[in-house]
Amino acid sequence: MTVSVQNLGPELLEQVGPLCARAFDDYPFLAELFPGPSEKRARVASAFYVATVRDCLEHGVVHATVEDGRLTGVAAWLRPGAFPLSLGRQAGFLPTVWAGLRHFPGRARLALQALARLERYHPHTPTHWYLATIAVDPAHQGRGLGVRLMRAGLALAEETRAPCFLETAKAANRDWYLGFGFDLQRTEPCFDGGPPQWFMWRPPEARSGMGPEETARTA
Repeated sequence: MTVSVQNLGPELLEQVGPLCARAFDDYPFLAELFPGPSEKRARVASAFYVATVRDCLEHGVVHATVEDGRLTGVAAWLRPGAFPLSLGRQAGFLPTVWAGLRHFPGRARLALQALARLERYHPHTPTHWYLATIAVDPAHQGRGLGVRLMRAGLALAEETRAPCFLETAKAANRDWYLGFGFDLQRTEPCFDGGPPQWFMWRPPEARSGMGPEETARTA
């Protein structure tokens, strides 16, 4: 079946949280920051990714792959100039804060530390496209959906001749992004005792050719 990439419609937004929670269940950053049962961690992850996608719908672009009305993949980008977030936009993430405090009260200090470091290591200039998240439902991985989603976003960057930025805590993803023209900018743990986080930059003149095979699951 040929799957096309489309803009995420509001009718699919309720599927974003569960999809991302499934895709990010074994993601080192989340698994180590919020250890324990997947179901418990999923409540925090779902709230975070819904807030992320909502923000990108207003201040960027969100691409999706859909089959029979079911969301199978999503990629959310902030357009150049949309980072850093204003205080008003940060308020949209309060449900994530409440979920984190409710389910993992003992990890609050490390979660705040992680958020602070993620912003500190995110370049503010020059303006750039920011890949806030990319995820493919585990049941649909290995079919090239991530490649299609990534190419759709990079096409916008190339049209506007703008650089791109992303971060990932998964080594396989880091290598996958290298195939799309991203360069490793720095490596830092985002919280004390946490896994390494790779911060990556794609210059505007970069080209990824045909792109790598899909081996990465999430960003």
